[in-house]
Amino acid sequence: MEIDFGAVMARVRRVIDEGVSFYEHQIEKDDGVTLFRGHARFVSEHAIECAGERVEFDDALVAAGARPRIPEIPGLDAVPYATSDDLLHAAELPEHLVCLGAGAVALEFAQIYRRLGARVTLIQRGPRIATLEEPELTGLLRGYLEEEGVEVITGATVERAELDDGRPAVVLADGRRIVGDRLLLGVGRVPVVDGLGLEEIGVETGPTGIAVDSLLRSTLPHVYAIGDAIGGWMFTHVATYEAPLAVANMLDGAGLVPDYRVIPRAIFTAPELAGVGLSEEQARAAGYEVEVRRFDVGKGGKARALGDRRGRVKFVLDASSGEILGAHILARHSADLLPGPMIAMHAPGGTLAPLLATIHPHPTLSEAVKIAARDG
Repeated sequence: MEIDFGAVMARVRRVIDEGVSFYEHQIEKDDGVTLFRGHARFVSEHAIECAGERVEFDDALVAAGARPRIPEIPGLDAVPYATSDDLLHAAELPEHLVCLGAGAVALEFAQIYRRLGARVTLIQRGPRIATLEEPELTGLLRGYLEEEGVEVITGATVERAELDDGRPAVVLADGRRIVGDRLLLGVGRVPVVDGLGLEEIGVETGPTGIAVDSLLRSTLPHVYAIGDAIGGWMFTHVATYEAPLAVANMLDGAGLVPDYRVIPRAIFTAPELAGVGLSEEQARAAGYEVEVRRFDVGKGGKARALGDRRGRVKFVLDASSGEILGAHILARHSADLLPGPMIAMHAPGGTLAPLLATIHPHPTLSEAVKIAARDG
């Protein structure tokens, strides 16, 4: 079957545009809210200029986001490359996509482009993909990607980039030379703090973004910052969690401190990889006596019905107290399955008890979460 790449990308852009329009409408429908479109810059401690207009303020909240990180690779400045932002506006499917990095962005695009028909090579400096996640599950995910035809190279240092008859190429430290038709830089994101006039008004910034205290307040007391702009966990759901806290602190002096103990993570491959808390390796390194409970998703009725038996649920527990130290799920819709374990982590004691007391409907993928919690 031939895939219409143009139609696929048109739908991608339509979904993105609809999302932007929805949120802009939510903002503009509220009385007293004025939306300016354009580049904003602080021009004094109590004024911003945007789109040729000056806006005076008493308090400000900076949520400037992040942009793709461009690694310092010799020769890269002379080689055409793409970021994740660029691929969202791609017009043609390359014959061979070379991805640098193996985090969420690189893994998601690698699988997407492979399924659309491109040859894909993924190059990772570290020893495994998705280095922040549970190694047991990332090993499974790597296997699934390789079964689909994605070439995964780990433990590889890129020494330089160069052109090969007009095509982008990377040369690895071991001498291997990978030539593709498009080069994706999927090596993370950096906070957007430059060009905003922050330093000029006394807001401290650095490589990790805007410096804030526990109340999300910058070094200028009436300017607050949240989300990717302050580094840390760069997820949309973290910014939407921080925003109301920062506003309450800024306007009402609420003194609310964000709690980052239970932050969900998700990589939207197929199957999805979602996790919260510590991996088994991290928990042992932190000095915990660890108990592990796990269950293979494919043993459940819903997985058999779907015809997709890939995946596993894994809990990492404190053996002495039963506290959930980490929950990790590789499965279809795993990000949707993660809130159950997270609620249990927030409950008194943070044990599996609330999860075990909950009746899970049959047949659903969520049953795998309860069986993993119950049976080990």
